[in-house]
Amino acid sequence: MKQDKGKRLPRFLLEHCNSVGQVLDLPDDLMHYASRVLRLRDGEALRVWNGKGCEYHATVHYLSKKLAQIHIGEQLALRNTELNRPVHVLQALPEGDKMDWVLEKCTELGVAGFHPVQAQRSVVKLEGERAAKRQAHWERVVLAASLQSEREQLARVEAVKTLSAALEHVSQNWPNAQVLWFTPEAGQSLRSWAPKAKPDTPLIVCVGPEGGWTPEETEIAQRLGALPLNFSQRVLRTETFAVACTAQLTALLNLEQQ
Repeated sequence: MKQDKGKRLPRFLLEHCNSVGQVLDLPDDLMHYASRVLRLRDGEALRVWNGKGCEYHATVHYLSKKLAQIHIGEQLALRNTELNRPVHVLQALPEGDKMDWVLEKCTELGVAGFHPVQAQRSVVKLEGERAAKRQAHWERVVLAASLQSEREQLARVEAVKTLSAALEHVSQNWPNAQVLWFTPEAGQSLRSWAPKAKPDTPLIVCVGPEGGWTPEETEIAQRLGALPLNFSQRVLRTETFAVACTAQLTALLNLEQQ
């Protein structure tokens, strides 16, 4: 089927897509999206992304009203949309839908992973089934933002943890990461630290709750190797901080430079 050259083809995530010639069944939610929302016709073209740096030209084929298959064609050249080192956001749980804002905007800015933390001053308390449902929702937010912003890699959302558990997880998985602990009491600013930053190491941006980190949490973080930094003379909302800090780091450390 002919395609308008000026039209950007819709982009679907199929994580098991990894080679030309594959035929994959379309999950029910994507079947609904393709047929009812986008109204793609039989044989119409789309792009399939596996979330791991590979994207393919593909076509959709309807076998029935409830079943469709995706035929994978040629591999497409992806633009390098990732930052030149991984940036993670360790975010104390905010109220309401503020976490959605953090996830969406930071994904668009290139953040590689999110670590939700049940801080001592977090108003929201998540555990068990409620935490699992919220994480599934957050993963959908990150996916939508990744598709919209043409990300090459799909950012990961970790399960909600306590601060000590989250920092231990970071140290185990990214042992050389620089953990940036933002607190107004810190003597060193982000701007003065940036020229001394180690090159090529992952960065972990720690964002406290509205009431700030407690002295006990700051002690835990520093004991586990976090670097105290002062971000701004202004008091920022927690959902503003992660976005502003990621943008500042990108500029100060030339993270867009490939």
